[in-house]
Amino acid sequence: MATKKIALKAPGKGKGQDLVVKRNSLVRAKFRLTLIEQQILLYSVCKARDEQLGLSSKKPLIINAIDFAEKFDIDARYVYKQLKKGIEALGNRKLRFQEIDEASGMLEKGFFHWLEQGSYIDGLGQLRLVFHKRVVPEITRIVPQDGLTKGYTKYLLEKVVGMTSTHAVRLYELLVEYRGLGIREFEVTWLREAFDLKDGEYPRLYDFKKKVIDIALKQINFHSDLDVDYYQKKSGHVVTHMGFTFRTKDAEKPPAKRQPIDNVLIAKSARPGETRDQAYQRLQAKRAPGKPAKKSTQMTLPEVAELPRNPTHPAVKRVRNEAITAAKKLLSKT
Repeated sequence: MATKKIALKAPGKGKGQDLVVKRNSLVRAKFRLTLIEQQILLYSVCKARDEQLGLSSKKPLIINAIDFAEKFDIDARYVYKQLKKGIEALGNRKLRFQEIDEASGMLEKGFFHWLEQGSYIDGLGQLRLVFHKRVVPEITRIVPQDGLTKGYTKYLLEKVVGMTSTHAVRLYELLVEYRGLGIREFEVTWLREAFDLKDGEYPRLYDFKKKVIDIALKQINFHSDLDVDYYQKKSGHVVTHMGFTFRTKDAEKPPAKRQPIDNVLIAKSARPGETRDQAYQRLQAKRAPGKPAKKSTQMTLPEVAELPRNPTHPAVKRVRNEAITAAKKLLSKT
C-alpha cells in the first residue's frame, strides 16, 4: 500500500509558539534528512528543551502520534506508520562535523549519530527516543529572558512550516544564523557538502541551482519571515561562490504618514505676502519624492475675508463647516 506523503504544515490553533534553538556548530554540520525525519527532529528539539527529556536513557523523550499529527495537521491514519519509518531512518543518520582539536590545534573531521536509541509501542501509538550525547549540548540551550543566545541559532517553528523541501529548511537555518548581518556567502563545494548531496547528484551548477537553490528560495520567500535573493562569484569562468542577501519581512515598517498640506499647515508655514496657492506649491515642492499629497480645499484667512458676505453662499457654508470641524477636533484633545 502506498504511503501518504507528509508535508510540514502550520501547527494547530492555540498551540503556542515553539522555539527551535540549535548551537551554530550543529547548524553548520553536514547532514541530510527526509521530510518526516526533519519533522521529527524539529518537534523533538523543541520538546526536549522545554521538558528536558530525551537527554538520557532514563528519561526518554516521548512522541505521541496523535499529538504529533495535531501539531502538524497530519491525517492521524497515516502518521504513526510514517513516524516509525522516520525514527528508524533518523537513528541511522550521521552528522559530519569538523572542528579544531584543542590539544593539537589541527582540524578534526568526524561524525556521530543523531540518536542513541529509539523505540515504539504499537498499542499506544507512541515513540520514544534519546538523543546522542554529542547532540544533547547542541539543542538544550535555555533561552534567557533577554533573548540573547550567543553561539546559538534560534527561530520559531512556524517559520518553516509549509516547507516541503528539506534543503529549504537547511538553507533557512544557515541564513538565520547570520540574521543580524543580512548577508552570507558560501563556497559552492561547501554548500553541496552541507546539503550532503551524493556523488554525481546535480553535478552541473545549472541543475544544482534549479533543483536545490531555486526551490529552496521559493519556499523560504513564500513561507518564512525572510525575503532572500542570491548572487554568484566567479574565478575565471567558473562559479566558485554563492552569496545570499536577505532581510526580515516583519522589520519592514510602513512609511510615516505625512501631514496633509491643509489650512493648519499652510497658516503655520505661509510667508508674508504669500498667497495660499503659492504656499501650497512651495510646501509640496519640499516633500520627499513620492506620491504628491492631495491638495487641500481649505482656505486661508485672507481668502475667507474675500468671500461673499451672503451667509447662504456655498463657499461660505463650506468654510464655516470646516471651521466647526476643526474646532471640534481641538476641543476633543483638551
